[in-house]
Amino acid sequence: MSYDYGEKYGPHTWVLRFPNAGGTKQSPINLNTMTMRMDDSLSPINIDLTGLQKQILHVKDHNFSVEVKGNAVLSGGPLTSEYKLAQFHLHWGSGNNWGSEHMINGVSCPSELHCVFINTKYGTMETAVTYSDGLSVVGIFFQLGKSSNNALKRLCAQLKSTKKGESKEIQPMLDLATLFPNDLSRYYTYSGSLTTPPCNECVTWIVLDEPVVMSVDQLETLREMHANCVSCGNTDNFRPICPVGSRSVRCSFRV
Repeated sequence: MSYDYGEKYGPHTWVLRFPNAGGTKQSPINLNTMTMRMDDSLSPINIDLTGLQKQILHVKDHNFSVEVKGNAVLSGGPLTSEYKLAQFHLHWGSGNNWGSEHMINGVSCPSELHCVFINTKYGTMETAVTYSDGLSVVGIFFQLGKSSNNALKRLCAQLKSTKKGESKEIQPMLDLATLFPNDLSRYYTYSGSLTTPPCNECVTWIVLDEPVVMSVDQLETLREMHANCVSCGNTDNFRPICPVGSRSVRCSFRV
């Protein structure tokens, strides 16, 4: 079943076709530092990218993803298992003051990167999304600055030369380390869902506090993906904030 971010098939309609979207543990959320709990037991996360073997760009109507082959492993932090990187993608907005899916105290960033990791004890994405601990997604905020992000620079060049519906291998591979901030010890974590249909509640979210810088030109390249997508609506491809409800949101540092 199709979905997008426009009027006809946008987020307000998802629950009609994807019942999970009406659950009580949906994402994204507003990360309210006044109500969350600092947890001293939360160690820094560890991301080992040395096992990467291949990256494949898939361009869709309203977004893109980069499928990852090999063993790039996430561990530590709130996780009790190892998780393997499956893909990453970005969300963005039509204005410079919104576009990220998560907010911190009601404030958005222009873009948010999601790195999707599969719990190694489940093996496949299809199996993992049926378990509450099946996935972990690392969310990284992007802020606008004068400098370009090295990995995004090459990714944007690939996007410009790839048509919607096409896939291509990225060679040489992107240096994913430049997509992550230096500080992996400061983050927010909670139990949530995929932010796109089918919106399964299978995600341990780890949203990093330190943002990464992207240039205005790089953000404009992302926005241009919508130029021929009539139904997408502006260039916004983020889901609105969902209720936190009774969930516990923890942070690894004193706010």
